[in-house]
Amino acid sequence: MIGFLFPYDTPEGAEPTLTIAEIRLNGVAKPRTIRTEEATANFYDELIWDKAELDLVLTCRIDGLSQFEATHGSVLATVVVHCLPTNTRQPIRLKRSELDPGRWSGTLELDRHNFRNRVELATILTATVNRIENRPVAFAPRWTIHMDEPESLRIGKTLPIKWENFTLPTAVTPGSLAPKSTHAVRFAGKLPELVLNSGFTGLESLLKDRRDRKGAEQGLHDLLRTGIARSVWMVLLADAMAAIRRPEEDGESPDWPETPWQAEVLKLILPEIDPAKSPNELLTLALDALQHQGNAGEFYSRAETVIGDIINSNETLRRFVSTYRAEEQS
Repeated sequence: MIGFLFPYDTPEGAEPTLTIAEIRLNGVAKPRTIRTEEATANFYDELIWDKAELDLVLTCRIDGLSQFEATHGSVLATVVVHCLPTNTRQPIRLKRSELDPGRWSGTLELDRHNFRNRVELATILTATVNRIENRPVAFAPRWTIHMDEPESLRIGKTLPIKWENFTLPTAVTPGSLAPKSTHAVRFAGKLPELVLNSGFTGLESLLKDRRDRKGAEQGLHDLLRTGIARSVWMVLLADAMAAIRRPEEDGESPDWPETPWQAEVLKLILPEIDPAKSPNELLTLALDALQHQGNAGEFYSRAETVIGDIINSNETLRRFVSTYRAEEQS
């Protein structure tokens, strides 16, 4: 969840940080699987492995811990592995360094058969507070391990594109429901798929990239592409908003969708809708718009403007107007 409020003492300024120092698959070190800046590790490029070993290092600012431990006793560090698709949970208690009290370490072992798709590493610091043992007092930012290729737009950069004839009896939804449309978005695989209508006369030749296009023809090509892109982004936004994880109890905050591409879409668009709001406030704003509460119309209007900036639609139009006018005057 986003943000934590503790109704008891916690070590202020501890700033715990988890690092994966090394990963070994079947005993062989795989340094390229670790992406420290993104806090992710990718295993899906390794075709065959049964056992993974992750050397974990947790560091904390000791000045943030010392005062707290003087009052409440030692802090313990645990990393919990959670695989969302299989609901597998596996904890490991990290060992504290005898030389550096702000450092814990341990080796996590994972059996490939117990995990698939996406795995999260959650780090929890616990202590005895108000005579209650094992109370969570701090959390480190999470790591994500991709066992299989993730459902992420950041990997391929664009949606898969497929041509189909929407007018044929063999056409499948959603194209079959809109035979006169230029395109549709299909949610059938790991990523949404942009389906273009080959039965729309002239569409394929107009969308095809060519270097010999000029003037109005080039402008129509560019505007059609940005028009399709704008509508696709609006569909992706609507689907991502519907996947926002709603609070289960009073006082909890909404959270990003579990599917990576949905979270990526929201994290790209929502902050531009209202830069002054926190992530929690932005998710609440999106949920209110989805349920037609508050200023839903204003939200979608602003979202469309943001998407226009993402796809450079205004710049495309300005370029076309400038070029077309120059050709008319020549």
